[in-house]
Amino acid sequence: MLRRKMMGHLLDWRNDERRKVFILLGARQTGKTFIVREFAQTHYESFVEVNFLEDAENGAFLAGAISADALISRLSLILGHAIEPGTLIFFDEVQQLGHDIVALSKFLLDDGRFDVILSGSLLGTMLEGVTSFPVGYARIERMFPLDFEEYCWAMGVPETILDEIRRGYRLKEPLDQGLHERLIALYRQYIVVGGMPEAVQKFLDHKRDLGEARSVGTTIVEQYRYDIIKYAQKRKMQIVAIFDNLAKQLAKPNKRFVLKEIQKGATFSGYENDFLWLANAGVVLPAYLVSDPKSPLVRTESGSRFKLYDSDCGVLLSQYPISSSRGIVSGSGDGNYGAVYENVVAQELACAGFPLLYYNNNRKGEVDFLIENDAGAVIPLEVKSGKDYKIHSALNNLLSSGEYSIPCAYVLSEANVSRGTKSGKPVFYLPLYMTLCLGEERGDASGIVLGEVSFADWG
Repeated sequence: MLRRKMMGHLLDWRNDERRKVFILLGARQTGKTFIVREFAQTHYESFVEVNFLEDAENGAFLAGAISADALISRLSLILGHAIEPGTLIFFDEVQQLGHDIVALSKFLLDDGRFDVILSGSLLGTMLEGVTSFPVGYARIERMFPLDFEEYCWAMGVPETILDEIRRGYRLKEPLDQGLHERLIALYRQYIVVGGMPEAVQKFLDHKRDLGEARSVGTTIVEQYRYDIIKYAQKRKMQIVAIFDNLAKQLAKPNKRFVLKEIQKGATFSGYENDFLWLANAGVVLPAYLVSDPKSPLVRTESGSRFKLYDSDCGVLLSQYPISSSRGIVSGSGDGNYGAVYENVVAQELACAGFPLLYYNNNRKGEVDFLIENDAGAVIPLEVKSGKDYKIHSALNNLLSSGEYSIPCAYVLSEANVSRGTKSGKPVFYLPLYMTLCLGEERGDASGIVLGEVSFADWG
């Protein structure tokens, strides 16, 4: 059983005496249904589940209710028994109902006898219905594939090791070299396996068979293509073209998605909703261009210029030749996998709650990511996959510029912690596995361990 941080969010919600409807969104295969069932079985005596995708007829029947009493009456008829007060009612695949789900959930919340969780994958259908809850009615959380810390839990990494990583991050001190090398090897493994729960579980169940994990990624790619064709209606061919080109375009030197490579003369305005479809479905992670690296960053964010990352590094690698995965695991890539390493950092930033933003200027160059901490400071991040990780001219240009108040910069690579300076400002060279600490820049407590856990030996 894989341990997920979302369980902590669900527990926090349950302990709130004024809890609202809990809405759990995210891509297919990220473990939404599983985590809700596990939560319900552990913390509730009574649990009711209705899947509106698998049972459209009963979904339509429930949608016809005009009051809380009518809804409970219809729901009890479907179940064949009365619903006890205190029951957790779980509506899954709620995107099928659109605006109707707002009315049904408000009925239950106002009634006050039941807890309500909604889950959906937002496959481009009725998006506005699922996310248009009135203020005060819903708590919305997003489920991602396993981040690196969750992957460490799955692999049995002792909590003392994770604490050591956090200590090194906070103090900007190197870890023991032997431990560092072992963690880098684990991070390479994570990049190839990815964070999709089924891939991680199969990897464990089959004695750490990387081929089994890759097969899951290949299957998910086909499932996503099927979902696009099924749900995207008139724009399905355009959305499939974007999806099929993601891995190819990400491997280009500048990584920015160029529409003319999928259709001559194509314009962003003609494809804008197609990109949004994939992003809202959780299939891709767009990183938007910022023209001025000052707080607040959203002030100069461009909605039409972006890099497009896959929502999961394992799924991305399943679309590349096996030699790519082999090179990453063995550490013989020699800097050829910059796009893949950027992708996994994009995942970690998204999981930590950061908007994905990057900087590019004709004179100063391109910086992979910009993050903004709780104090309003902008910190540039560079991701390096090779041994030349101390070469970063664009980052140097930002630090040297007197017009920006950038206090420091981070360079993420396979090297141990070290420190440099540029224009009197520190440049911290951090190992990739310290991405699990980036949430601390936001005062984020999602990485805090809840409860006692017993770890096996890891390796």
